[in-house]
Amino acid sequence: MKQNLLSAICLLLLPYLAYSQTEKQLDSIIQVCSKMKNDTNKVIFQNQISWSFKYSHPDLMEKLLRDNIQLSKKLKFDSGTALAYKNLGILMDEAGNMPKSIENYQLAIRYYKKANDEMGVAKSEANIGILYRDLKRNTEAIAKFRESNKIFIKNGFLQGQLIIYENLSICYEFMNKLDSATVNIKKAMEIMNELKTVDPHVYGNYANIFMKQKNYPKAIEYYEKAIEILGSDSRGITWTDNLGLAYYYQKQYPKALPLFIESIENSHTIYNANTMATHMHLANLHYAMKDYKSAFDIQRTYLEIRDSIFSVENSKQLSELTKKYDSDKKKIQIENQKRQIKSEQTQKYIFAGSMVVFIGLGFLLFRSLKQKNKATKIILEQKNIVENQKDALEFKNREILDSITYAKRLQDAILPAVDYWHKTLPESFILYKPKDIVAGDFYWLESHTVSNGTSSDEYLFFAAADCTGHGVPGAMVSVICCNALNRSVLEFDLIEPGKILDKTRELVISTFNKSVEDVKDGMDISLGCLNVRTKELLWSGANNPLWVVPAGSDEIIEWKADKQPIGTYAEEKPFKTHSMVLEPKTTIYLFTDGYADQFGGQNGKKFKYKQFKDSILAIHDRPMEEQKEHLETTFESWKGELEQVDDVCVIGIRI
Repeated sequence: MKQNLLSAICLLLLPYLAYSQTEKQLDSIIQVCSKMKNDTNKVIFQNQISWSFKYSHPDLMEKLLRDNIQLSKKLKFDSGTALAYKNLGILMDEAGNMPKSIENYQLAIRYYKKANDEMGVAKSEANIGILYRDLKRNTEAIAKFRESNKIFIKNGFLQGQLIIYENLSICYEFMNKLDSATVNIKKAMEIMNELKTVDPHVYGNYANIFMKQKNYPKAIEYYEKAIEILGSDSRGITWTDNLGLAYYYQKQYPKALPLFIESIENSHTIYNANTMATHMHLANLHYAMKDYKSAFDIQRTYLEIRDSIFSVENSKQLSELTKKYDSDKKKIQIENQKRQIKSEQTQKYIFAGSMVVFIGLGFLLFRSLKQKNKATKIILEQKNIVENQKDALEFKNREILDSITYAKRLQDAILPAVDYWHKTLPESFILYKPKDIVAGDFYWLESHTVSNGTSSDEYLFFAAADCTGHGVPGAMVSVICCNALNRSVLEFDLIEPGKILDKTRELVISTFNKSVEDVKDGMDISLGCLNVRTKELLWSGANNPLWVVPAGSDEIIEWKADKQPIGTYAEEKPFKTHSMVLEPKTTIYLFTDGYADQFGGQNGKKFKYKQFKDSILAIHDRPMEEQKEHLETTFESWKGELEQVDDVCVIGIRI
């Protein structure tokens, strides 16, 4: 009874959580949670806590959400599980872990669907769309936004529609489809007016469209509306610069000048790129106003050029001469008042002094120009030398690239055509990403019919293989290994994958033994054989395993490979053949080690097989092409700016 009363009180406190941001208050709330009964009220309460404290205590909220997911799953409280995954996705996005963010949103969608919560599904899909927008994958983002908006319109959710139309406008603007961008931003404004609210981002984004259309009066009108609301916010600073640019393009220079200066002053320690762009705008403005000295000084700041007509040393000397001139002039004026008799002589001194100043200045300018011309001549000579070397290097590179490109054409000839693959295995995908133009990894597909007296059975053979090395050396080994696989099946009529790998090893070693040198190259492989009629799967592997996800299951069954390669090996033994009759909708995955071995993430670590499995489990029940898209997005996001370390080959097949 006490626990039920406590749960009710906690739910009443939910609206006030957003204001409870002190350590003491958070500790008190966590203690209350620990005393609550493990029921759906506790799940709801902890989800709200995680939302309220996600910015101030992200690590603690991540642990709370993961505990909440376990509790809600135990209670079979699908809507609570979905919201916890969604909040975790938002938390991962704030931490900059985009692959984990997408993965958690997709898990949220799965549980929202179980709970028949179409609004929850739509909001999570929209969040994924925003991530795609940030990745400049605008076409995919637009598809997500449109699907979400159908649900928002159906349920009359105007706030969601406002966000969708605003983001659709941004995507179309990035794609320079300004008519579509305008249509969507106008819809956003209509909804904003219907809600009787003001969103400065709608004004700012509309102004961006007007700028691209060169409709500067309208751009000015909407930038001013956005800036009035946002003030010195970082987005407001950018729009202040854009507003100045709009005035500049209309030749309203006096209005542009203070805006550029304000943007530079406010963003001095915030956005260096924007500040430097504003310097260029300001320099162009001074040039247009024929204030060449100011234009020159600001341009020098932007380009960081030291060697200019007025060097720092010349400017200093000029300043000293000017001060001396002003001082002498003042003294002469005083003496003229006291001794009018010597006025003519004093005027001669003034004239002589002025001539000295101007002659000195002229000498300094002449010397500076002479030094600059000399430096320019040297730079041009060096430039010619570098360009000649560059041309020679580019010629060599073209020759090498042409050879490698031809090698790629040869390697492509041994790979199954994509159309043939999908015709043979309609529900499947291939994620194939060579590290270089040519690769050591390859995928393989072969069909073979075997007669059994009065009947015959058709077998499909498929594999993901990783040959020693990558680039041109790896590609050469892959041709030898692929040829050995073809001979083992078509020439020697072998069916069992274990025996196929035994024969392939024999053929590969025989080929390499013909060389004078001791060649240790070989291949790791995951090889499957499917009886089309009985759906029996036979499989064998050399160092690379097979993952099986039965229909309706959330677990991966791993078939372990023999720990030996296809090639020369000290402890050589026959390869084992595994078998299983597969139920419909069972999904299997074959892969090489390139995906799991990729370095990346925040700390530059390997992706690893544990995270690879989690990614597969999050998407295994989705359409195969969508699975490929998710795995590719996850890989690219994890890799970031780092170099790809190995060839990547992942195959998914649904029976």
